[in-house]
Amino acid sequence: MTEKPNQQSNSEELLQQPGELGRMVLSAKNFLKLVVERFTVAPSLVTKITAWACQRETAIIAAWVLLVGGVAAIKAANPINPPRDAAESIALLLPFLVVAAAPVLGYRLGTSLFASRQQPALRLAIYGNWRPATPAELGKGEQGWRSFAWFSLVSGILLNVPFRAFEYLTSIPAVTSNDPMWAHILQRAFTIDCALACFAYAMCFAAAVQRSPLFARALVAAWLIDVALQAMIAVQVGQAPGIPAYLIEPMNALLAMNVKKVAISISIWLPYLLISDNLNLLLRKRVRLTA
Repeated sequence: MTEKPNQQSNSEELLQQPGELGRMVLSAKNFLKLVVERFTVAPSLVTKITAWACQRETAIIAAWVLLVGGVAAIKAANPINPPRDAAESIALLLPFLVVAAAPVLGYRLGTSLFASRQQPALRLAIYGNWRPATPAELGKGEQGWRSFAWFSLVSGILLNVPFRAFEYLTSIPAVTSNDPMWAHILQRAFTIDCALACFAYAMCFAAAVQRSPLFARALVAAWLIDVALQAMIAVQVGQAPGIPAYLIEPMNALLAMNVKKVAISISIWLPYLLISDNLNLLLRKRVRLTA
């Protein structure tokens, strides 16, 4: 008789444990939900920062040109071999100023070219079955611009510009007429590579800001241009007469790393560009048909 109350209390404890476990699971779920909500607030904050930046676009561009121009002036004032005269000293700035101007021109041109949001007649992203989105669906889809995936893609495109520019500025010296021919060939090849890559990625960023339906095509074109530029440098390096052997291996490693970065970007973002429901709604104004 005395054991029944203990047995009853033990049973009650056992019955309470699933409830406690359920509360723990619910707490963990709420915590994860809070983390996710905080995680997706970041793009909204960045959207506000982007709006602030658009209002100060001219000042930001001027600061970029002054910064790169200042680095260029320092490099031109300290060449490995002295220039022949004052005119050549000034000419040493030209490759670096081209790199400074390329993303500005790319962004300005892209802003103009991608201003229209008219859908192209030819669809290249044909995977899946789609229907035109209704105005209500387009209105609800506006929050997609604050998604973490879109923010990551666009910010990554923009960061390509300063990374490539300062990689060039830190590795390519000012070359004078007293330097060997291979130095001129390499400087020209890397200048073309950096300027065109910054130009192309700045145009892609402009297409993203304009929410152009041609954004995906612009980004794919930029990837192809980037890979072609690495092949161009490899050809130039192979044809440069008298290039020191100790430079060939690190340059080949640099080119391979650049191609690998493009390949990683393609493997991550090409599926997103093609089949993302969010991106199809935002850019292509269509919704997937469900069975």
